[in-house]
Amino acid sequence: MRNLDIKNFPLANKKTEEFRKCNVKNITELQYKENNFKDVTNFDFDFSNLDGFNKIVFANEKIKEQKIIDNIILKENRIIINKECKNPILVLNYYDDENTIFEKELTYIVETNISIFEIFISNNKKNLINQKREFSINNSIDVEYIYLQKLSFEDFLNIKFRPIIHENAKLKFFSFNFGASNAYNQFNVNLEYANSTFNMEALTNISKKQEIANIVNTIHNAKNSSSTVKANHILDENSHGIFEVKARVNHEANNSAVIQNSKTTLLSDDAIINANPRLEIFIDELTASHGATTGSLDEDILYYLQSRGLSKKQASIMMLEAIENTILDKISNEQIKNIIKEI
Repeated sequence: MRNLDIKNFPLANKKTEEFRKCNVKNITELQYKENNFKDVTNFDFDFSNLDGFNKIVFANEKIKEQKIIDNIILKENRIIINKECKNPILVLNYYDDENTIFEKELTYIVETNISIFEIFISNNKKNLINQKREFSINNSIDVEYIYLQKLSFEDFLNIKFRPIIHENAKLKFFSFNFGASNAYNQFNVNLEYANSTFNMEALTNISKKQEIANIVNTIHNAKNSSSTVKANHILDENSHGIFEVKARVNHEANNSAVIQNSKTTLLSDDAIINANPRLEIFIDELTASHGATTGSLDEDILYYLQSRGLSKKQASIMMLEAIENTILDKISNEQIKNIIKEI
């Protein structure tokens, strides 16, 4: 067992502006053991019936199973997706230990239009899951990446995403956060190539004392580059949502577009949202907007649905499902949509 050395771990601290609203004390004071890559025999998540995917299953950071039906190369911490790849990719990360540090870097090198679905699920508690995901997306390639975490309510997640999006390429990033005690999703997006696009749609649906942060730093350095960051939060009980988004548009990025938006539905008087969209703009020729709204479920709509025979609980569930569906409907793969709904 060892204490976490905060100096060598890229986690939040009081001196980091982006984390000034995050509570990491309960993480850094725990003791953790090293990952021993123990074998996992039983899964809470049934992946065996998922057909039509290139599947890679990591259990405690070790490859448990892989079923590759297309031309994909797996080298150490890289997944190389070649032009001949036609089917979507499912990457399942499963954790079955306690008080353990899991640290993994994974890079996707993408040479064809593709959907990638990556899931993080755990079976135990108080693990520290520290991850890095990088993307290299070739010219004129469209990638749809769906990230979903439903870790146990006592696990801690710190994950960093860094995409490299080449000329005329697009990354559509979908983020679904349902689990973990504390989860910090960090995005460093440098748009260095002309006509590159980063679009992000995030859904955070949490309760209890969960704290989920989406922290996005985007730098526009190329002309006609585009970034959109939108997040919907559904917060109940004592949960805490954080939307900390900053975009910088430099002098070389003429005719770029920047959109930031946060929408929060508070289901409890004790739930908290900190939303801080920010723009730093150094050019005149661009399209830009940012905003944040917070409220409860619309009482007029609730009343209308109840007048049609639904109970208040049924009406509330219907309205919350409508919020989730605004994001789910933008995912192109129907099977991925159904998996998310089941989870």
